Amino acid sequence: MADRDELKGSLLVLAAGMCWGLTGTVQAFAPAGASPLTVGAARVTAAGIIMALWAFFRQGRSFFSGSWNFKGLFIAALGLIAYQLTFFSAVKLTGVAIGTMIAIGSSPAMAGILGRIAFKERLKPRWYAATVMAVAGCSALALSGGTDGIKISILGIFLAFSAGFSYALEGYGLRLAAGRTPFETITAVTVLSSLMGLPWLIIGDVSWIAEPSGFAAVMTLALVSSVFPYCFFASGLKRITMGKAYTLSLSEPMTAWILSSLLLGERLSFVGIAGVLILFSGIILLACDQNK
Repeated sequence: MADRDELKGSLLVLAAGMCWGLTGTVQAFAPAGASPLTVGAARVTAAGIIMALWAFFRQGRSFFSGSWNFKGLFIAALGLIAYQLTFFSAVKLTGVAIGTMIAIGSSPAMAGILGRIAFKERLKPRWYAATVMAVAGCSALALSGGTDGIKISILGIFLAFSAGFSYALEGYGLRLAAGRTPFETITAVTVLSSLMGLPWLIIGDVSWIAEPSGFAAVMTLALVSSVFPYCFFASGLKRITMGKAYTLSLSEPMTAWILSSLLLGERLSFVGIAGVLILFSGIILLACDQNK
């Protein structure tokens, strides 16, 4: 039963990663006037509104009853909005494939360390091996020279690693706030994060959202790349360790690479492709772990 529950958690996290892998490509199809900061803020704000309405019609006042871990909610919300702002800026500078792979590929090590320090989680040899492979893959991507038409910038790489840390910080907060159902936790975190992102919508140019392609991009980012995968991830995180969850979520950069190649024409160098293969090998290594 324990193995089956862990398998379910692993599949939920993999599904979440694949949904998140759409993010960078969807941003690329947004109108030209859409800045990375307003895209990120619009994504989390739209998701917050959707989740709040869903919670209201599903649970009503009972949503507010019971106890909440406000420290966990705040940390998770801070990680979520920080990820939006750093990730979309990194993708703008490095391209979808490399920005996503560095951001998400660097998060397992950070998440594993946080899980070890905060929750005393035991890290298995497979996690160490998979994380080393992830770091090696990220390093290869950072040194690959970028994709066609895009050169890697130091600022872009820094922002991508910052996004990776923000992603791990969000998971830490979600574990602290795990006393409620995954739906309730993600709803509260998303709504709080949307409030944190309002300043960027107030001071930024959001006229692009009124365009059909802009509105479609925001709704796709909010639903398919936010609401659904965050519920999957929160549910999966209750069944497996932080370290394993974040390594399995490397399905996100794999999805991003495939979509950016097929839809955006981004092409990696030989070194970049080697980095992708190393990352993918790390996913397989950890996915085959059945607590043996």
